[in-house]
Amino acid sequence: MRPVYEGRTLNFVWDEENLSGDGVFYHQLYSLTAFGEGGFRAFAQDPDRSDVFRFENGILMHTAIVKYGREPSIQSQVFECTVVAEPGSDF
Repeated sequence: MRPVYEGRTLNFVWDEENLSGDGVFYHQLYSLTAFGEGGFRAFAQDPDRSDVFRFENGILMHTAIVKYGREPSIQSQVFECTVVAEPGSDF
């Protein structure tokens, strides 16, 4: 199985309060739980979709249950991440 958008760039910002970005971040607010050294779990839900994220050791794993269309579908992606700015710094 290969990712739908292989080679695509994803940008996101994570702080202690919330998660935001482009591509796979469709919600305004996420329930975040920090763990380990620089990792997190995040969850968000609305009537059209449910999204779960896990970030650990530079890998972002994303799974969504998408409820638009005739039947719900599951989408899953894994991203290798590179830090481009530390929290609190200017981009």
